[in-house]
Amino acid sequence: MQHIRIPDLLFLGRHVVKASHTDQISRRAATLEDRMQQLETLIQAIPPQVFAGAGALGAGLPPQSPVDPSTSPHASFASSTHIFPTAVPPPSLSAYPLMNPSTFFGPMKPSSRNSSPNTGMAFGPSSSNGVTDQLVEETSRMSLASSYLYFDDEGYTRWQGETSGLPILDLLVERHAVVTKPDPDRGPTPHQWKGQNGQPPNDWFPDRQPRRTETNPENIWKLITTFIVPELMDSLVQCYLSTSYYLMPFLHVPSFLADYGNPRKWGEPGFAAFIVAICCLSSRHIDDPRVRADPNDSNSAGTQWFDLYLRLRTLPGADKPTLYTIQSVLTAGVYAVGLGKLSKAFALLSESVTLSIDAGLHRSADDYDLFDPIEDEVRKRTFWCVYLWDKQASAHFGRPPMIRLWDCDVGEPTIVDDEFITRDGVGLQPQETESRMSAFVNCVRLFIVLESVIDVPPCRPQGDSSPFLSRAASVLTGFRRSKELRDEEALLDDICRAIPPHWAHSVETMTSNDVIRVTQAERLHCVEQYVRMLIHRHRFSELVAERMHNHVPDADQGEAEIEAMRAAHSSALQIISSHLHIAAKGLMTYYGVHVIHQLTAAGRTLVAMLLNCHSDSLRPLIPPALDALRSCVGLLRRFSGRYICGQRSGDLMEEFCRITQIPLETTRSQDGSSSSNRPPWVRPVRKKTTSSARSPAGSAESPSHHGSPEDFQPTDAFLDHLGGSPQSASQPFSVPHSAQQQQQQASPMGHALSQGAFGLSPSSPSMPTFMDTSGAPGAAGTGMGILPGDHTGAGGMQMSTADIMAFLNSEPALDMSAILASPDLGGANGFYHLGTSPAGNGPAGALSP
Repeated sequence: MQHIRIPDLLFLGRHVVKASHTDQISRRAATLEDRMQQLETLIQAIPPQVFAGAGALGAGLPPQSPVDPSTSPHASFASSTHIFPTAVPPPSLSAYPLMNPSTFFGPMKPSSRNSSPNTGMAFGPSSSNGVTDQLVEETSRMSLASSYLYFDDEGYTRWQGETSGLPILDLLVERHAVVTKPDPDRGPTPHQWKGQNGQPPNDWFPDRQPRRTETNPENIWKLITTFIVPELMDSLVQCYLSTSYYLMPFLHVPSFLADYGNPRKWGEPGFAAFIVAICCLSSRHIDDPRVRADPNDSNSAGTQWFDLYLRLRTLPGADKPTLYTIQSVLTAGVYAVGLGKLSKAFALLSESVTLSIDAGLHRSADDYDLFDPIEDEVRKRTFWCVYLWDKQASAHFGRPPMIRLWDCDVGEPTIVDDEFITRDGVGLQPQETESRMSAFVNCVRLFIVLESVIDVPPCRPQGDSSPFLSRAASVLTGFRRSKELRDEEALLDDICRAIPPHWAHSVETMTSNDVIRVTQAERLHCVEQYVRMLIHRHRFSELVAERMHNHVPDADQGEAEIEAMRAAHSSALQIISSHLHIAAKGLMTYYGVHVIHQLTAAGRTLVAMLLNCHSDSLRPLIPPALDALRSCVGLLRRFSGRYICGQRSGDLMEEFCRITQIPLETTRSQDGSSSSNRPPWVRPVRKKTTSSARSPAGSAESPSHHGSPEDFQPTDAFLDHLGGSPQSASQPFSVPHSAQQQQQQASPMGHALSQGAFGLSPSSPSMPTFMDTSGAPGAAGTGMGILPGDHTGAGGMQMSTADIMAFLNSEPALDMSAILASPDLGGANGFYHLGTSPAGNGPAGALSP
């Protein structure tokens, strides 16, 4: 009996089948139509309360800020009344069915289940255009001389570099042009394994055949569906393609959908592991008890499947550097970061870099006639996603990058959407449609600048016991950069100016009803501000270390240090405000764990700025910094409902503020029972001598905790220049009464801004404040009672609305109203429209991976 091929089943309407199979096709078609109708409703199966379409709340409401929405992107976004969809499937998903292979598994011959080592290795000629520029040609020749792609013993593509000796041997052997004579005793050379252009791969080992470990796809399918039922799996994959895919668009969606429904593909451990990793990541989106290991613990979403993923990684062939294997390891690493399993996360992210190098993704393949246009694009996209996350993790944890730009010569992904890329070639993107890949390419460019910002070599102390290491460090550094990162800042400016208007953070973009355009533009804006903030924070950190090393009094802060603090402060407010508005619109589902990283960096920058405010000219920055810091902690609390890393960041931020007496006025005491069960995330190691930053200065007579948060005295940093006294040490951020009287003559915009931008109302103590979405201050269990109505309690600011606005208006160059235009977060569930989890420790709905 003749079998119907898989493509015939997937694209039944496009193929003509023999008449003798009419009955069989009719049965398959009926099954396919039923599944298609079911899959069309998958996107609606995601509970609406999970994704929080908060846009409806803002409909018909007046803007909450006097800022003109026609001039401020933040204000225009806050005042928009669009009701954004909670998930947007890519266009390819409407043209190709999302169909798992459950209906195809059954009695089959072993030969039809497993892919042979030859499958997929004979591609057509590459679509790369010939280059004419002399510099590009020279670079290409140098790349060829130091790069070597080959097939290993199982037929997988691998790469080795210059010091292996293979590139130069390959070049010389090719020029040697040795003609191998046929051996009559050996017989004809076997041609079963085709290489480039369908020809045998030269005469290398002509009497041997590659041997690939094969796995029964039905066994893998049954193992996975024991944990994840097919219907739930389809929903999770659909959810991923409609949300998280836009953050890491390494897939060619039409090809992935074909592979998803192909039973043979499930015999590849890398592909099966990738599907499980997708399910882990999407489990944080789905408000379904089946996605949780413990139905009462929202933080357990996907953890049981993560264990399944690790089991799949032990299968034979699971360590081979295929594209799906690399993508699965990267996706699982991102999930592990949010899960708080840092050692496993670092191991997986590092493995994704290693596998990318092993497969040669970091090097240009234009000189090899091996990959078709689809695989060539997926290779580029996959590598740059790995590169991006390597920089993301390095920046957040202060770790050195695993791979750097100088290690790579691969090009950027082509700015063409999947619908116009086929195995025959790369088409043209329609001029009237902005490619979604353009946003990703610009994001990668910003992270390339970030690499230079975070790549800080340690400063070897003077008097090092090893003169050789000191000399070697000065000679073999490998790069030279300006201490102030001026070149990096200039390159960042150029990248931002080159961002297409469609993705620019502008009033036109932020008033658009295209949710992908809005969220991607906001993402680019936050990454830009994130890089700028780290640049400015590095500058004032260097200046603080230099001032301490030279024993310069705190009151003698230089203009360069003050200016760097102002710039870092501004970028931090931009980040917090942007994510606050996104959350108010219910669009956090389009974002990922990187939001926690950015909020953490912004919060820590504000804490550092508050502790380093010694100049009178920095006084106006204190109130907005305090308000933004509270909002930052409130956002991190919301993330903690599904992310362990959100708990860690929020708890650590609160602990720094507690130790240094920065008044957060949080509701931490109300949920102390649950927070006390959490581990002590960070406890600084005691030092032998004074903390010297990057300078060798220090005294053995200093207490061992000097320089740590325990040593901070609020009177040192705030009371002197704020006019306080030692008796008011418990109120380090309070403002003297004389200053309040002077500030009451501030701009008449002060009252409107205080309510619109900061949510402080002197006349209504019970009014919900800036990040209080509970409807009442300090509501237990919400974690959002950040500015309680009682402003006179212990740890309060003791500042009136006019006082705060006077501070803001005293600095004409700082447009705080445009930066912190307050969105309307609605009622009790305004942040994500999420209720309380059954355990009472976070929102019941999901956020984003």
